[in-house]
Amino acid sequence: MSDRSKIAIQKIQSENVQKAVYKALEQINAGEIMKMDQVILLKPNLLGAKPPERAVTTHPEVVKSVIHWVKKYNPKKIYLCDSSGTQKPGATEVAMKESGLKALCDEEGVECIPFEKTERKIYTVKDPLEINEITSSILLEKADIIINLPKIKTHGQCLLTCCIKNMFGTLLLGNKAKTHAKSALIDRFSAALADIYSVSKPHLTVIDGYLCQEGQGPSAGDVVKLDVIIAGYDPVALDTVVCQITGMNPNDVIHLKKAEEKKLGTMNMDNIEILGNSVQDVYRKFKKPKIRPVSAPLPRWLANYLGNLIFRATVKFNPNKCKLCATCWENCPVDAIIPPKEIKKGNIPKWNKKKCITCYCCVELCPHEAVNFKINYVKNVLFSWVGLGFTALLAIISLWFLWIFNFF
Repeated sequence: MSDRSKIAIQKIQSENVQKAVYKALEQINAGEIMKMDQVILLKPNLLGAKPPERAVTTHPEVVKSVIHWVKKYNPKKIYLCDSSGTQKPGATEVAMKESGLKALCDEEGVECIPFEKTERKIYTVKDPLEINEITSSILLEKADIIINLPKIKTHGQCLLTCCIKNMFGTLLLGNKAKTHAKSALIDRFSAALADIYSVSKPHLTVIDGYLCQEGQGPSAGDVVKLDVIIAGYDPVALDTVVCQITGMNPNDVIHLKKAEEKKLGTMNMDNIEILGNSVQDVYRKFKKPKIRPVSAPLPRWLANYLGNLIFRATVKFNPNKCKLCATCWENCPVDAIIPPKEIKKGNIPKWNKKKCITCYCCVELCPHEAVNFKINYVKNVLFSWVGLGFTALLAIISLWFLWIFNFF
């Protein structure tokens, strides 16, 4: 039993988030990793500037409960850090304020600071699957304990964003978009997520399942009040259990398989020990995102071609929601979105389909939920070189049959 990954599941009763957090941490003996006078780094999900009730960011009640638990061990310093999804200067500070986490940190004496405002360091990725190094904060190295505080949400590209995906936020602002651009296909991007997680490798994870998102997550989904706290150490096991709770197939979450390949944890439920509530006690099937990239074991050149052409999405802007705030075009990693010639109500940005890599940055980061994707697979296939070649082949075969028929 001692070799199994311990995962604690606790239902939140009567809105008492702290009781659920404390109980979950007690069940996995989290106090054993804590010592007095340590530097603690808390890593929430601060994707964008949304209020807590929108379920885009880690809920303040969950963060507050973890801060109070940490304070029992008289830490030398507590940091709460993240780097928002955008590359716009000041975006993380705005997200910290809108999410309620800045006010909470001020009240609790916690230093709330964006990763991009700290000293930077280039980290080498050991045994890389996709990327050799990342640029992040020196705090990943200086902190004695890193506590991952992800939120349960669906994700338009990765299906699920939770433990492993949350550490993508350790990349600084525009570096996220660059990673999307260099690893555009889901298989390669998932490998990059495993590489990034392996650099920081949090010592402890407390999952916010208080308010979650289903459907078109991670920023425009529907809110689900799941009322659950999950805690553990193994990120692969934790995300696998979250899949079980939300009715997803863990094998469809490619970055879990990549993380297991990198020996970051286990997806095998036989090697996972559930403590507290059972999966069935908190089960609630989530609506999946409508659009997901397709991954297949193809040669890289063919995979790149299919990813860039066959599965290209069409970007649509909602003129009634778009405020021309510049978030989409400022954060597009390949400059596929440009502002209209005249910034006025009713105008929308222009999208260059040849440049677009379907990285979902514009959809995820739009503060007004004004950007949507649609993939027309049939049209994409027909107008690709593969489709045109296949059509030509069919035409030749048809002519050949006609010739045979007429000949006889």
